[in-house]
Amino acid sequence: MKTIRVNAKGAKRLREFFPWVYKSDILTPLDFEPGELVEARDEQGKLLAKGYINPHSTIAFRALSYKDEPITKRLLKSKILRAAAKRVKVDTNACRIIHSEADFLPGLVVDRYDDYLSVHFQTAGIVRFKEDIIALLQDIFEPKGIYVKGDRYLPQKEKVPSFEEIIGQIPPKVVIQEQGIKFYVDILHAQKTGFFLDQRKNRQIVTNYIKPKARVLDCFSNTGGFGLYARVKKQANVRLVDISQEAIEMAKKNFALNEVSGEFVVANVFDYLRELRKQKERFDMIILDPPSFAKSKAKKSTALKGFKDISVNAMKLLNKEGMIALFSCSHHIGIEDLRKVLIEAAKDTAKMVEVVEHMYQDIDHPYILNNEFSLYLTGLLCKVEDL
Repeated sequence: MKTIRVNAKGAKRLREFFPWVYKSDILTPLDFEPGELVEARDEQGKLLAKGYINPHSTIAFRALSYKDEPITKRLLKSKILRAAAKRVKVDTNACRIIHSEADFLPGLVVDRYDDYLSVHFQTAGIVRFKEDIIALLQDIFEPKGIYVKGDRYLPQKEKVPSFEEIIGQIPPKVVIQEQGIKFYVDILHAQKTGFFLDQRKNRQIVTNYIKPKARVLDCFSNTGGFGLYARVKKQANVRLVDISQEAIEMAKKNFALNEVSGEFVVANVFDYLRELRKQKERFDMIILDPPSFAKSKAKKSTALKGFKDISVNAMKLLNKEGMIALFSCSHHIGIEDLRKVLIEAAKDTAKMVEVVEHMYQDIDHPYILNNEFSLYLTGLLCKVEDL
């Protein structure tokens, strides 16, 4: 196994078990194949970690082990079993089994939907273990089918081809259950790996604050998670809004699957909130769960303007003591950023905002303190009152 030397900054991070070394912190000439296994050592030659390297990526090195041990199929198996053991108490037939660096398998995401797996390879280094990983997943979980996908950004970011294959059978729709609520999941065509599993806990938290038969507006609803919880559990009058016709059609099917009704709107949320203001509509709870506005730090400023825009308009649509649930699914915009957005929106609308819940990703998407980037989903649930 070849060796890379890292500078003091990179070495300090690895000693704190941060899983990455940036290209700028590597002292060795980057004459390596994408995904090649290497060991990382400090300037004095002390072993820090073993992992894989990609000279084409800003995150050049990703750690697979901090011990002096071989990187083998046996080690991969132990990591997968360790990850699976963490999910034993997740009471659903759908959860994330492997969450990349947070489960010590950087670049690998595995979601389970009943008897089926959705497996995403996101880096050249983890692609090198593809056959071993698939064999282990088949042996450990015995799925009826596996959807295997190489991230569409692989050619651009990692300089290796993307790919897609189905092992076994994957039905057009799989039925999953959370808290007694059923959802269809289209594993092959849905966003991300099939469903927003990371919001599971937050769907219940938000629903706890909804009064029976309240008016609920679920913005950026996708296939209807928050809205369906509100309708089933609180008999709320629910309206879902999403720009995707396909997502709204699936939401309609999810409501029908649970034998409940709702309103469904295909629209740009930014424009639609303004239209609702013109119509003088009012709601008791508004959920704002947009897609990532800030995929990079450079886009943060623009993203914050978007967050403020939807927050201001939502506040103007609330009934007395109405509530807003505001989420960010980007590490670059965290709880403190959301707090500042709501303060600015409150100032512009002459409102008082009381935070009643801080919300984060569910436990099958682990947040590892050693890796700040593993906390990516944050939210605030707030009561909004007139002055």
